[in-house]
Amino acid sequence: MNYTQIIKEVGRGVKGATDLDEETAYELYGNILDHKVPPLELGAILVAFRIKGESEAEMLGFHRALAKRINRMQRPAGKPYPVVLPAYNGARKMANLLPLLALLLQRHGVPVLIHGVTRDPKRVTAAETLSAMGVTICNNVAEAQADLDQNGLAFITARGLSEPMDDQLELRWRLGVRGSTHTLAKLVDPFAGESVRVVSVTHPPYMVRMASFMQAANTRGLLMRGAEGEPYANPKRCPRIEFFHDGTGEEVMPQDEGDVEIPQLADDFDVETTVRWTQQALAGEIPIPKPIIKQLACCLYASGAVPDMAAALAAVKLA
Repeated sequence: MNYTQIIKEVGRGVKGATDLDEETAYELYGNILDHKVPPLELGAILVAFRIKGESEAEMLGFHRALAKRINRMQRPAGKPYPVVLPAYNGARKMANLLPLLALLLQRHGVPVLIHGVTRDPKRVTAAETLSAMGVTICNNVAEAQADLDQNGLAFITARGLSEPMDDQLELRWRLGVRGSTHTLAKLVDPFAGESVRVVSVTHPPYMVRMASFMQAANTRGLLMRGAEGEPYANPKRCPRIEFFHDGTGEEVMPQDEGDVEIPQLADDFDVETTVRWTQQALAGEIPIPKPIIKQLACCLYASGAVPDMAAALAAVKLA
């Protein structure tokens, strides 16, 4: 593969760069994941895509290449579609409520797989909070499958899900910026279509691009603007949530507008405070923020646990 020519095409900035076709993107990203690209060229390619962004065709090609290198898991028999929650950002301003959402889904009988990073020098990860609450951090799919089958909830590390993917994620600390793999990791489906992926974006302009990708890729999943990049609803104001399935998308939850009730949130975002607040919320000692309950309802519907949104809202007592 002519990496010099590829760099010439994608490395000319936002306005001057040209996009790769899907098949070229597929081959390129496969080579990246398989460590076939020389270090100098690899760095240039990664930074070029960071600057120009990925086209839909490039994302489709990259996604196909990564999907071939993901360790597979099985949907638990007789259960709704598992909800897949990617946890790659962590918290730096407010308590991470992803563990709360996961544990609420588990309570409602929906299998939950969380995958992501276990550490971040500047943020508190969901893995740290879940570990402190007694959830096992699994390092391979055999452990994760056993936890999912027995407990209805499992956390698997990025490396346990895919060593090639994790190798690319770790390059962030050398390059100083995130790359395409951080976006692709949020789209991973170890169940090969037998799941509901909860996909979050940070910046509003990416909503349109991600919606187009999810439709083109025939993804079954929920798309929303996440809280600090994590796939849970901002507890102060629920974002718009779309449900994609069978090549189409539908709005299942509108964005909160106007004055909204401000919930009682944790005083800090450290692990100890987050664990205590989450346990109190689960015990009914403090109210669960309404945006989290709304997102829970969307997950119940998308997973097939209930037949429609009316039943989902009734199940979470928001009807």
